Amino acid sequence: KSDQTDPKTDQGKPPAAASHQQESVTPGPAATTGYVWPVEGEVDRDFSLEVFAYDDTMGDWRTHGGIDIAADLGTQVKAAAEGVVSAVYEDDLMGTTVVVEHSGGLFTVYSNLEATPTVAVGDSVTTGSVLGRVGNTAPAESGLESHLHFAMYQDEQPVNPEDYLSQ
Repeated sequence: KSDQTDPKTDQGKPPAAASHQQESVTPGPAATTGYVWPVEGEVDRDFSLEVFAYDDTMGDWRTHGGIDIAADLGTQVKAAAEGVVSAVYEDDLMGTTVVVEHSGGLFTVYSNLEATPTVAVGDSVTTGSVLGRVGNTAPAESGLESHLHFAMYQDEQPVNPEDYLSQ
């Protein structure tokens, strides 16, 4: 059980970053177009830290510190870039989650995975390595269509993944 997430502001935030304020960071020199989409699909819910949106599943107004990418259950979820798996855990709100650390203080977070990811803490991954599969483990987003919740952090501050992903 993770006591480090607040349902209204910290959903899906990995434990290492949970105590920091949520401020959007504009991509700096570390931002490249070298990051690839972890699944193919349309963005169903956008990244938003400034504007609250009503959440039908939770029945309240909240920010969304990542993007939800539509994908069928069981779709392979791939690493957006090379890095090292720094965490694998079950988040109370966002379900099965894998965190990959990349160079330059950036890390990616993959949530709502099937219960058993294909990687473990300490594993090195390359761009496109399979981390797991899209599941339905996120109680906070269970009212939505099947999807991957994907978030990115630069120096432990949330950033819009679409600013980093190849178009």
